[in-house]
Amino acid sequence: MPDSRPVTGVDAARIRAAVAGIRKAQETLEKAVAQALKNGASVREVAELGLSANTVQKYGRAHGWPTEDNRERFYESRYDRDERETRGDSQ
Repeated sequence: MPDSRPVTGVDAARIRAAVAGIRKAQETLEKAVAQALKNGASVREVAELGLSANTVQKYGRAHGWPTEDNRERFYESRYDRDERETRGDSQ
């Protein structure tokens, strides 16, 4: 078995910074996905940006989606949706 060799201080700092960057990017991605869903985007459309539908739903649920408004809109009829959009209440 090869002997253990420690990581240099410079390499350790570089690795820690990269890991912190990955965590920050992951958090940013999750929040961006959830915000898109809260803003009314469909899971399918968000998934087409490079994620699986399951992942999109997981990120959304982890950050407060679906909201009560999202639930109401999900169950509204096409007639209700058309009427709401005509009134200008789409957001």
